Amino acid sequence: MIQVIAYLAFINVWAFDYEFVPKMSVRQAKKMRIRPKTLSFTILLGALAALPPLSIDMGLPAFPTISTSLKTSPGVVGLTLSLFMIGFAVAQLIFGPLSDRYGRRPILLVGCGLFVLAGAACATAPSINTLIAWRLVQGAGAGAGMVLTLAIVRDLFEGPAARAQLSYVNLVMGVAPMIAPTIGTWVLAIASWRTIYGTLAVGGLLVLLSVALGLSESLAARDLDAIKPHRLIKNYGRILSNRICLGYALVNALSFGCMFTYVAGSPLVLLNVLKVPTTTYGWLFASTAFGIMIGSFLNGQLSMRGVSSSRLLAFGLLTAVATSVALTIVSVSGAAQLITLMPLLILNTFCLGIISPNAIHAAIQPLPEIAGVAAGTVGFLQMSCGALASGLVALLYDGRTAIAMSSLMAVFAIASYAAYVGLARPAELRFTRASSD
Repeated sequence: MIQVIAYLAFINVWAFDYEFVPKMSVRQAKKMRIRPKTLSFTILLGALAALPPLSIDMGLPAFPTISTSLKTSPGVVGLTLSLFMIGFAVAQLIFGPLSDRYGRRPILLVGCGLFVLAGAACATAPSINTLIAWRLVQGAGAGAGMVLTLAIVRDLFEGPAARAQLSYVNLVMGVAPMIAPTIGTWVLAIASWRTIYGTLAVGGLLVLLSVALGLSESLAARDLDAIKPHRLIKNYGRILSNRICLGYALVNALSFGCMFTYVAGSPLVLLNVLKVPTTTYGWLFASTAFGIMIGSFLNGQLSMRGVSSSRLLAFGLLTAVATSVALTIVSVSGAAQLITLMPLLILNTFCLGIISPNAIHAAIQPLPEIAGVAAGTVGFLQMSCGALASGLVALLYDGRTAIAMSSLMAVFAIASYAAYVGLARPAELRFTRASSD
């Protein structure tokens, strides 16, 4: 992540109309902003969205070391991940409305500041309880980056351009789970587990500086009543009662649940059942993350070429159903091997790169005046399905087969397609006909 942000800072200096002089007035400083339709802007949003997966995966190799260092059990160390996920999910419901009231940029600065502070506190935590508490705060800070990335895209882009931007952000974000465990392992090889959290704090600081120097306010008009209890309840009610918003939010969340079932189940299946070496597992996991990136890139290109979101969503959802059902058949039949599972898993994760940008765009598009609330709802539902998926796959795993992982992936994929054809798409078509009339 540090290399990516360093690259971002470098290209900001010369590529995007910065006025770089020894002494700048306030008016001049305001011109130091990254233009929305640039590679630098996409990388910045991608870096914000990459904070959560980096924070989750970089620390995984250090769990045994943390357990020994802080004299606690591996199960208690696992709470550092659980509390991070809780903070990440709940914070999106808070930061979304706050950004509708105060603007995207100030709330994003607060979130990044929390992330940096928590990373530094985790690096110096004297006990496991302190580490767990600060991981909760770190998750909340990462949640600001995720929800405000979605809101900013809604503020600045429309139609195919918005879907393409979300696709490219998804592509940049897809690099994070591929490199995070490796970075964590490298850090452990030369330093202690505390350095991992210190590295996250430094990376978060670089993101914070990039936001402070390079990001303009994207919200055109602030809602002064957005965080008043009655307005907040009303706004969330509008999202949940809007069949288009809710339907597409569920499509995205359930598809994410399908993917996260694989994320949580792959160590159990590949390492324990198929006895894949740890180094090989890293490459196999990276190949599926690469599938998401390819799907995101292809979706961005096709969106800009005028391919409709409905066609892309239908293709992605049907392919996800077909591959997950095929995985279940392979697992139940006893034919589960690397050669039979991996092509289907790569193709299945490839689908998320197509589904997610289109579903998220459709979910936050109808109500631009409360885009922060809409983005918070989308993010919360997504993480809730991810948490549900990881819990269920661990509960249902039989220790011998890939049936639990495959069948649960199929359940989530089918449910996502059902939400599309039964809720989201009919509501969208009715709205379109009513508007044309």
